[in-house]
Amino acid sequence: MRGAVKNTIKILMIEDDPTQVEALQEALIVAQIICVEILESEDAEQALAFLHQAYPHVDAPQPDLIFLSNHLPDRTGHEIIKELQHDRRLRTIPVALFSDENPSASENVTFPDNCHLFMRPNTCDEWIYVLRCIEDVWVTLLNISGAPRL
Repeated sequence: MRGAVKNTIKILMIEDDPTQVEALQEALIVAQIICVEILESEDAEQALAFLHQAYPHVDAPQPDLIFLSNHLPDRTGHEIIKELQHDRRLRTIPVALFSDENPSASENVTFPDNCHLFMRPNTCDEWIYVLRCIEDVWVTLLNISGAPRL
């Protein structure tokens, strides 16, 4: 799957639970979505080094989309989003923030326009649903023209 398709969408998945990464990869296979490359990061420090192309990630590609767990061992997703907003190059990358809490519980938290909150998917079908929602948001709301279809 990696790099096999022209116009591959690079998704940086910042997640400390390997079962979530496996579930996403399974959903991509089941939904026959082949134009996606998953880049993995287990914690905020590693993800930020990747995004800022700092050692040991000096040649890291810029992701087209970020899947972010709200509860990482070293920071919350909200803290990472705030840090991304301080970098001109990174603040425009769409972010899907995944939380175990009901999205209405975060009503008092404001997100940038490129960030969308989702309940954490638990099944392959839920992941497929989230992928389709993200496709709709990315193509329609964010108006990214010519984006490859998921």
